Amino acid sequence: MPDQDVKTVQKKILLVEDDPLLVKMYTAKFTKEGFQVISAQDGEAGLNLALKGDVNIIILDVMMPKLSGIDLLTKLRQDPRGKDIPVLMLTNLTQEEEAQKALSLGAKEYLIKANLTPSQVVERVKKYIG
Repeated sequence: MPDQDVKTVQKKILLVEDDPLLVKMYTAKFTKEGFQVISAQDGEAGLNLALKGDVNIIILDVMMPKLSGIDLLTKLRQDPRGKDIPVLMLTNLTQEEEAQKALSLGAKEYLIKANLTPSQVVERVKKYIG
């Protein structure tokens, strides 16, 4: 059949989060929604995966080992391979200055984990790579 289903190509999400429970929960939720999920437990590993160039969106925590989410985002935006990847910050850090810094570095949204269900986070992701 010439009419190929475009949906066969899964969108890939990079989840950079150091809490194994959250990684497991979000991976299950996004996989159920038809996304492919790769994850990194620290900022350094996250940056390396992001710069391989095959992710559609990054969900990024702020407080992480080796490289904070803000530092990762800064380095990502300095690299031609990472300057256009949509990034959603997902954190429990509610300080306004962190949010402003992330948004000024090109994060699409600064989301507070405690305020959103996994389904709401999925909806935010679909807004950018639906």
